Amino acid sequence: MNWVYDHKYLVQDSSTYRYYANGQWQVISGLPTEQDYLNFGMDDISIIPESAWTQLQGKVELCYYTDDPTKTEVSFNIETDPFTLAEEWEDKEIKIIEYTDDPNQTESTITIETEPFTLYDELGDRVDVLYYTDDPSKTSAELNITANYSPLDELEGDFDVVTWTNDEEVIAGNRGMMLTYDALPFEQLIVQPTDIALYGDVKKVIATKVTENSPEGILRMAASFDSGLTWKAYRFNKWFNMDIQDTALFKRKGMNLDTLNAIPENDLIGITRIAYYFDNSKHYENSYSLDEVKMVVDAPRNAVEFRDMSLQLLNTTATINLTFSGNKLTGVLADADQGKVKYRVLLNGKTYYPADGQFTRLAASPFNIELNIDERNVHFGVENTLKVEFQDYWGAVDSWETKFIGSYSGLMFMDESGDFLSDTFGGILKQLDYGVIIAGQTTLTKKVRIKNLLGYAVDHVYLEMDKKFETDGVNVQLSRQADPFLPIDYLTYGLIQPEDSIDFYIRIATDIHAKPNPNGNFEMKVTADRV
Repeated sequence: MNWVYDHKYLVQDSSTYRYYANGQWQVISGLPTEQDYLNFGMDDISIIPESAWTQLQGKVELCYYTDDPTKTEVSFNIETDPFTLAEEWEDKEIKIIEYTDDPNQTESTITIETEPFTLYDELGDRVDVLYYTDDPSKTSAELNITANYSPLDELEGDFDVVTWTNDEEVIAGNRGMMLTYDALPFEQLIVQPTDIALYGDVKKVIATKVTENSPEGILRMAASFDSGLTWKAYRFNKWFNMDIQDTALFKRKGMNLDTLNAIPENDLIGITRIAYYFDNSKHYENSYSLDEVKMVVDAPRNAVEFRDMSLQLLNTTATINLTFSGNKLTGVLADADQGKVKYRVLLNGKTYYPADGQFTRLAASPFNIELNIDERNVHFGVENTLKVEFQDYWGAVDSWETKFIGSYSGLMFMDESGDFLSDTFGGILKQLDYGVIIAGQTTLTKKVRIKNLLGYAVDHVYLEMDKKFETDGVNVQLSRQADPFLPIDYLTYGLIQPEDSIDFYIRIATDIHAKPNPNGNFEMKVTADRV
């Protein structure tokens, strides 16, 4: 006889057991029983969408039930975004624990490869040396340190060297005086002032140094893809943003010469400038000499010669197809000639993007435009004008213009009178005031509206109170309807189109033993998936 056994799954997060049904998470109160597994347990958890998994909070555990007496273990395959141990361990303290059953082993050796550093890099300029001896006749100790040092190192800023001489030749002006001083330069940040002139696609960047026998100093590099507005360093096979003005950060996370030379072609597209950080240690003689940095570009190498011919250029003006909604400008700028295009944006007659008022750099057509308009530059409650001027490679200019009433963008909370409760950036505009609440009582119900001002449809809307504002004896309750009020910890909704809204209801229930709080606050947060 072939036996058929039950296999059921539940999911636990933040001490709450859940199962997924009807497009949303359902909660099982308390510790689930065997009957709960049989009644509500899921047969297949692979059908749960990614958006549902993101709604879970804290530590997530998979709970498995079976009545198969031969089943001793179970395994799960979990798919995540790719990552490396270097990314997980970056800037963290790492401890290596070794186990051995060799009774003769008394110590272990671990070899770790790092970038070169000196004792001074780790200890700094000041260190205390502690000396111990059990020699009863020893009354003092001496420490001899060999280092490159000059009393002039203690002087800060500029200084003058004043000399006196009775040399008659010098006094008569027949011979000058000379001061010879050997010193190391301060750390230097060198930023390329103009964009790299490229006449094709970058295939590779090759940097070479001047070979020396003495110890080397430090050279770090960063790259910019927007003419020096922001800077990036290439680590773990992708670009990371970096503030090059923070020299300590530049020194630690900038690219070395080998990293720059190894960047693949696909990650070099759009590079415009390179910045350099040089530092020579003040504790021993060294330097770093960069010979050259050159770009390998895929450009035409063989010229074509024409004789006795005429050439006529026909140009088609570029076209643009834009949509402005939810303070977001999206669309496509294209040129029928397959040439390059550029654009700029003006808000209420003033330059908005790029900030310098110039057009963007020429880019291949068609070019996707996605630009958020900062509400801090918008006039609220009145008409605003948004204008996009665009140009093709040959200079033909056209424009697109729209008018809109200034408002916030996002999933916005509003009270029943239509006033916004918070702005786009989370700032409080108006509080949902319940006044004085007496312990043991439940407040009146207030209606709250959430409106989709994102400019696009969203799905899997998830509403809940922020856990960090929880107070013992005080419970903020949510409900989809006012009468009857059915309290629940969180609310979920499906598809919400732009400009559509949903209403829900909030009340506060208190315990008779709740502690008084003259300034009690709670906050609500909402998440959703873009359609």
